Amino acid sequence: MAMTKTRLDFGPWEPDAALLNGTQAPEARNVIPAARGCRPMASVAALKFDALPLPVKAAYARRDLYGTNITFAATAEGLYSLEGKSWSQKYAGETASDVRAFAEYGDAVYALFGSTLLKSSLSGVAGAFAAVEGAPEGEVLGVIRDFLVVGRLSERRNAIRWSGLDRPDQWPEPGSNEAQYIQSDIQVFPVGGQVQAVTGGVGGVDGLVFLERAVQRATYVGMPYMFQFDTVDREHGCAAPHSPVVCAGACVFLSEDGWRMTDGVSVKAIGVERVDEWFFNEASLDRLNEVRGVHDNRNRVALWSFATPDAPPGVHDRLLVYNYMLDRWSYGVTECETLFQDYTRGGMALEELDEFGSLEELPFASLDLAMFKNGDLSVISCFDAAHRLGNFTGPPLEAVVDTAEQGGDRMMVHGLRPLVDGGAAEALPVYRTREMDARRFGAYARQQRDGVCYQHLSTVYLAARVRIPAGENWSHAVGVEALIEQEGGM
Repeated sequence: MAMTKTRLDFGPWEPDAALLNGTQAPEARNVIPAARGCRPMASVAALKFDALPLPVKAAYARRDLYGTNITFAATAEGLYSLEGKSWSQKYAGETASDVRAFAEYGDAVYALFGSTLLKSSLSGVAGAFAAVEGAPEGEVLGVIRDFLVVGRLSERRNAIRWSGLDRPDQWPEPGSNEAQYIQSDIQVFPVGGQVQAVTGGVGGVDGLVFLERAVQRATYVGMPYMFQFDTVDREHGCAAPHSPVVCAGACVFLSEDGWRMTDGVSVKAIGVERVDEWFFNEASLDRLNEVRGVHDNRNRVALWSFATPDAPPGVHDRLLVYNYMLDRWSYGVTECETLFQDYTRGGMALEELDEFGSLEELPFASLDLAMFKNGDLSVISCFDAAHRLGNFTGPPLEAVVDTAEQGGDRMMVHGLRPLVDGGAAEALPVYRTREMDARRFGAYARQQRDGVCYQHLSTVYLAARVRIPAGENWSHAVGVEALIEQEGGM
C-alpha cells in the first residue's frame, strides 16, 4: 500500500484524562499553551545584582508616581529595596511567623512582616519601613477599592479589618465614632475557617475574601455598613494563601480539591479530569501553603510556582501554567524561591551604565534586547536558589511535547516530521498494539535534510513526542506529520 501523511496535533495538556481515542496530550513540559500547539517557555536570565543574604520569601515591584521602578524583597530577617546594583536594607527584625506580603496604595508600599503592618514612602527611592501606628496585627494584606485591608487577624483569624476610606494609615477602634466617620470597620466570618487571601477588582465586583472553606464577595455600600458580604461558595475555599491570581475579569485559585476560577458571582472547577490529580501527585502536600501565583500579562497566562517532594527547603522546582484565554494548561521545570510581576530595567541612558564597570557586568543579556530599549515592558521575575534576582527572558528551555494518539488499524511508521518553525527538533514514536497495553517509547531521531525523523516500526496506535533542545530559536510548534503505510490484518 502507498505511504500516506497523517497529521498528529499537539492537543491540550490534560494528564488526568483517559488517552483512549482522545485529543489531549499527556506531556507539555517547558512550553506555553497557544491556540495551535504551543510556544517556548523562556529560561531564567540571571541579573548581575548582588545576592541577598537569605532566601527570599516575597518580592514586589512597582513604579512610583514619577515613573521610577522600585523592587522590594523580603527575607526572614529584613526588607530590602534594589538601589543601583545592590540591595539596601529598609527594615530589620525577626518574627515567629514567616508571613511576608506587600501591597501598594498611593505613593506608598505597605508590607506585612510577620503580623506587623509596615509602610515605606516612595520618592524615587524607597524610604525605610516603619510600623503603622494603630494598625491591627494580621497575616493577610490586600486592597479593596479605597481601603487597605488586613485579614487573618491575630485575635480573630476568621476576620478582616479595613482602614479609613482613602486613609490607609488610620485604624481607629472598630465601632467608635471616629471609625464610623472615616468608614473603618471589622468583619467576622463565622463560617468558612480562617481568612486566606483578599483580592480587589475581580470582574465587576469590588473584592473577594477567600477563606479556608468559603469565598465571600465584598461590595461597597457606604454608610452605615460600608461593605455588604455575600457568599459566593460555601463549600470550596482557598488552600494556598498566595495562589489567587486575578486575570481577565476572573480570579484563579487553588482549593482543597483542585483549581477553580471565580468571577465573584459563581465558582467553577477548571482542573477536574485535567490537571488536578497530576498537581496533587506532583506537589509536596505539606508545602501547599507556599504555592505562589502571578499574572503574566505579556503571555496572557497565570503562573504558579510550587515545590515537589524533591525540592530543597525554600525552593520551588515546578511551574504550573494556565492560559486563561484559551483554557489550556502546561507546566515547566525550573528552580526559584519566589515569583513576582516586575518591570524590565531598560530605558537607561548610556552614562548610567558606568556604575556597572564594564559590559561584562551589565545585568542584561544583550544591549540589543527590546527590554533594554523599552523599560516599560512587564516581565515575570524571580529569585533563584542563590537568592539572586533574575527574570524569564533567557533562551528557551528544553521543550518536550506529546501529540494526541491515533490509530485502530495496523500501520508501518516510516518517519515523523516535527511541525516546528525553528530549532533542531527531534521526535520519537509513542506506540502500543492494544489500548490496554502500556505505552512504549521509541528512540529520538534527528531531522534529516527533508525534515523527517526517520523511524521503522509496526503498531496499531501511534502518538509522537517532540523534543526541542534548550537554547534553540523557535516560536511555534503545532504537531507532527507522520509518514505511515497501512498494513493488512489487525
